[in-house]
Amino acid sequence: MNDLAASRRPMLGSVLPAIVLLALVTAMSVAYTLAIAAFAAVVRPTPPSDLVLTAEAAAERAGPAWFHGRPTAPPGGVSGGSNLGPTNPALAAAVAGREAAVRADNPAHGGLVPIDLVTESGSGFDPHVSPAAARLQVARVAAANGLAEATVQALVDRAVEPRTFGLFGHPRVNVVRLNAALRSLAAPQRPSPAATQP
Repeated sequence: MNDLAASRRPMLGSVLPAIVLLALVTAMSVAYTLAIAAFAAVVRPTPPSDLVLTAEAAAERAGPAWFHGRPTAPPGGVSGGSNLGPTNPALAAAVAGREAAVRADNPAHGGLVPIDLVTESGSGFDPHVSPAAARLQVARVAAANGLAEATVQALVDRAVEPRTFGLFGHPRVNVVRLNAALRSLAAPQRPSPAATQP
């Protein structure tokens, strides 16, 4: 019996530090995750409703009176990309078709079409476009809402978000928030549905 107890002591001496180390690493992992989440909420608070509104806005605000965001691959509000590689002919055809559609919708624009208006985001729910993509749409949106182009341009300029900490990412425009601002600005200009009925 004494021999059995003596043989267990070295084993417990090996296992106990491993258990303590496992508990310590787990606690540190949880603390790190919570700290990063808290830091992100303070530095870049983004309402989760933005992601939901992005899918809804794509369907509800697809007409000429609204700013359009990035194309989305999955139908029915499912998150995901097309998974087409850069050498896939289907991707090239899709991009060419989207470019033609952007030019048809925005005939006042004669320059290059920003890449974010013809390619999908990885999730399909990216609410941001580049400032160039938003400015490309100013003439169409202004005309459809009966607003001066300068007024809509100023709205876009105010919506541009800078690089994070001035270093990370690129300047961007949240299309969901931009359309919300446009809605409040353009509401008095739009005729009511009853007024347009014959």
